[in-house]
Amino acid sequence: MNAVSLNNLWDYIKGLSLTASNQRWLAERLMEASTKDLSDEEHSKLAKLNALFGAWDDADGSRIEETIHEARACDYERELVSMDDKDC
Repeated sequence: MNAVSLNNLWDYIKGLSLTASNQRWLAERLMEASTKDLSDEEHSKLAKLNALFGAWDDADGSRIEETIHEARACDYERELVSMDDKDC
């Protein structure tokens, strides 16, 4: 689909009277369809990203920054995992 068609589709969807649960259902179906043809490696990366979803959901920028500074001040170290690791 080109950009004009996608914009028309989006305008149509916005014009529907969807409840929050209807919107969530539609979003879930679209996400399922978008990941259906991904490779195993792409699925692994997507799973890692989805695990992070909402991790800072209730935090504002200053709280996130404060947490990072606290971790650095305590010499907190943790293993960083590459998104391209094959053994995950």
